[in-house]
Amino acid sequence: MRPEDLPPLPEAPGVYLWKDGVRILYVGKAKNLKARVNSYFHSEGKSLRIAQEATSLEFILARDEVEALLLEANLIKHHRPHYNVLLKDDKHYPFLKLTKEEWPMLLVVRRVQDDGARYWGPFPEASAVRRIKRLIDRYFLLRKNSGYPFRRRRYPCLNHAMGRCLAPCVGQADPESYHTAVKQVEDLLDGKIETLYASLEAQMREAARQQDFERAAEIRDQIAAIRSFFGTAQQAYDPEMGDLDFIGFARAGEYAMLQHYQVRGGQMLGRISRFIEGIGDASDAELLEAFLRDYYLEATPLPPLVLLPFALEVQEAFAAFLSAKGRKVEVRVPQRGEKTRLIELAQKNAQAALETELKLLERKGDHPALKGLMELLGLSRRPHRIEGYDVSNLLGESPVGSIVVFEGGRPKRSEYRRLKIRGLQGRPDDYKALEETLARRFSGSLSRQMPIPDLILIDGGLGQVRAAERGLQQAGLRLPLVGLAKREETLVLPDGRTLALPLTHPALQLLIHIRDETHRNGLTFHRKERSRKALKSIFDDIRGIGPARKRVLLQHFSSLEELRAASLEELARLPGMDRRSAQAVVRALQELPNHPASP
Repeated sequence: MRPEDLPPLPEAPGVYLWKDGVRILYVGKAKNLKARVNSYFHSEGKSLRIAQEATSLEFILARDEVEALLLEANLIKHHRPHYNVLLKDDKHYPFLKLTKEEWPMLLVVRRVQDDGARYWGPFPEASAVRRIKRLIDRYFLLRKNSGYPFRRRRYPCLNHAMGRCLAPCVGQADPESYHTAVKQVEDLLDGKIETLYASLEAQMREAARQQDFERAAEIRDQIAAIRSFFGTAQQAYDPEMGDLDFIGFARAGEYAMLQHYQVRGGQMLGRISRFIEGIGDASDAELLEAFLRDYYLEATPLPPLVLLPFALEVQEAFAAFLSAKGRKVEVRVPQRGEKTRLIELAQKNAQAALETELKLLERKGDHPALKGLMELLGLSRRPHRIEGYDVSNLLGESPVGSIVVFEGGRPKRSEYRRLKIRGLQGRPDDYKALEETLARRFSGSLSRQMPIPDLILIDGGLGQVRAAERGLQQAGLRLPLVGLAKREETLVLPDGRTLALPLTHPALQLLIHIRDETHRNGLTFHRKERSRKALKSIFDDIRGIGPARKRVLLQHFSSLEELRAASLEELARLPGMDRRSAQAVVRALQELPNHPASP
């Protein structure tokens, strides 16, 4: 679609729908329809793709930005457009529903309907709903078994006999007493605990005044049960904090985690988590807005304060949208004090939950980094096998090429290799060493032992990547290559382009892991070389240790630490050794500076 194909757009708030024939591609809202829609043709990425793919545009005017926000939410929920962020979640979180009838009853439901009933939720956990429902069923005498809608019965149920129902179904309930119980349930679920306590205590005093001590004792037990449940059953924060919601957000490449926490009366009620996959180039703001839209379209009752991890353009409009549902709601990003610590807690937990989800994907063989690498590097398939390469030397000596192998995002240590570099003639040259390592890996005996990788990672920048390319050319191969520059953790491509990814991106995290393993593999070789040189120099100076015994000791012990841990008897039992030569070795170890004597 071209800008000249657009219909005349007003400079007014409303909702616009990009369409491809009858299919709706994207639904958006705007304070100024004309300015917002025209901006698509001057954007990049998803916005420009939507405008180019669309064949028509429709719009609906709204009275203000708040009405546009509500209309957008309903249209997205109904049409589920391709380019809108859709939070796919197979969980329907539970609500408590108080029916609107002459004799209301309390139900656990999974959907909110426009039927005049009162709803509370969504609750993060079904177990929490069941506990609250059991408490209410035990101590508040609402009907339970006469159906919805209300139906009369011939005989009262067992709950009436147990003193847990006023039995309106057989005409035995006093309307005033029943509606007092309904009001108390509403106060309890609204978080008006002190109001409820005052009402119950007044009833208890009145029962005692009328010398109905059995009823007074029942109300006393009711108050104690409520205090016990809401005082200790949940994790408490500062009671002065009152009612609020706060949200944590974490993102890694194509994946994100949103966590919503409820605090009521200063107590944590629980959290709702949403793990989102395949988010593409959606911004953090789009993801958070989509979550707020999905959650708060039905959530009730609302707290007076909602805390966000970062600011949104629609923040004020969203606060007005929530306030229009019944009570004034403030939406803000905390800047200091206890509320900033709540957001920090939510962010930390969201990041931990995201890492857990990514590890679960990895265990299932669907490592999240592999798809990301395929898309970032333009590969034809996921790089199941990745080989990492590095070269290192010990103070300019003993250069070695280090090779590590990862399959499915996991290290395959049985195929780690080290190659001693032979073609440098005593002069350090990392580029030549890397070129030799690649050439020998893909043209020597290793080429027959190890399969061809899907991707090669080089520890270094463009110079190292070009050296690796020359090594592959010597072997007659062209394979996907990428370098990882240490300082900036930037991806370097053979054509000179660089890619900077956030440190939390799964693809970058995997490449860093491979690079660090490659480096560690080389260092392990040098530590062993250093230990063996130290051993050789020690044996050269020990009287009674000739070439044959020296060869036996070097074959049996790979490091100075192993030799130091050996006992005199163990040394004497080695082939060609005796007690006198073993004692000579122990004395030599004792004379080493800064090393304790071996036992």
